[in-house]
Amino acid sequence: MKQSPLQTQEELLLVKESAVLPVLLDVLERDLAGMEGSGLTRLYVQRVKEIQSSIMTRLSLLKHESRSRSIAIIHTRRREHSLHVSYLCRGYRHQMELQWDFVKADLERRLAGVLRINLEEDSREPVHSTPAAERLNKPT
Repeated sequence: MKQSPLQTQEELLLVKESAVLPVLLDVLERDLAGMEGSGLTRLYVQRVKEIQSSIMTRLSLLKHESRSRSIAIIHTRRREHSLHVSYLCRGYRHQMELQWDFVKADLERRLAGVLRINLEEDSREPVHSTPAAERLNKPT
């Protein structure tokens, strides 16, 4: 049996990002539904919609890049403790298992970047949890 060629670091990151970003979209969609019904200012809602749009654009670019590298995600499954990804890379089937703690940390870092929040500040100050951050802890 012929051994599958090694995947590059870039290919692994492309698959990971393609699997993780839809989770962030789901979290933001739930937050948006709560915001629209709560009477919050439309500026908050508008900002969340802008973030969603930028994520959709990024996912589109990732899909194009995946196709050009012969990568296709077969399915993602949200399990109790992890996000399981099955995919093809240059005709060979692979799997990736991402622990929810890792996914949560990655999404918080991404969201902080979009919102221009410095995560490196002194951690002794109290941090206020947001609905989006709390939902990142829970699989859907």
